[in-house]
Amino acid sequence: MIFLLPPSETKEPGGKKMAKVLSHKELDKTRKVLQQALFDICKTPSLASKALKLGPKQSGEIQVNLDLTNPKCLPALDRYTGTLYDALKAGGVTSVMRSRASKSVFIQSSLFGLISAGNQIPNYRFSAGAKIPGLNLKRLWQEAHEMVWPKLSKEIVIDMRSNSYAELAPVPKNLSCYTLDVVLEDKKGKRTRLNHFNKQAKGQFLRSALMITPAPKTVADLTSVAKLAKLKLEVSGKKLLLITYG
Repeated sequence: MIFLLPPSETKEPGGKKMAKVLSHKELDKTRKVLQQALFDICKTPSLASKALKLGPKQSGEIQVNLDLTNPKCLPALDRYTGTLYDALKAGGVTSVMRSRASKSVFIQSSLFGLISAGNQIPNYRFSAGAKIPGLNLKRLWQEAHEMVWPKLSKEIVIDMRSNSYAELAPVPKNLSCYTLDVVLEDKKGKRTRLNHFNKQAKGQFLRSALMITPAPKTVADLTSVAKLAKLKLEVSGKKLLLITYG
């Protein structure tokens, strides 16, 4: 079983000077095209700010991208921060959890494509909404990932990505894929879709999936994962619904 996550715009800075290490070599050609295009546009700050949708106080993000030629790397699990990742890492990440994550958690980066949570990556600024003139981000990644999905054909895929990142590389219909969403249920049974708490619940759920023994292998096993995270799971066809209470 593998879990697909979105990345986060907020990231932990720093790291060790080393070459980045990325899964799925089939994506390397597209990675090089995008990184070169990003580097080139960042040489002109006014163009970079428009392409990356940066505000006046975010100009430092341009230098972050220029530093990609001499990267300082951290594992992707440590690099990404924000609500989902903070909940996933709340209380610390054990060596067992980290080992599991490196094999079963994959993150849909708009710059690097599908990468393992254990991959060493540099800091960068490039979201799914970035628009570099002359490049169609969705088309590039959709075509590139056609070579990746067959390698995952025997896996149960739990797709926890946000829509914008799922659109970069839609999971083929022939794969056993389940999408996961979150709702808040009040005391009267009324359910409301969430934003901030959506991400938090997903992080708590995945943390439990990495902690529980034995590791989940079937969709039925995920009921126990949700319970460990103090959540409830409902299964309807290929859709999973996490329920949090308030």
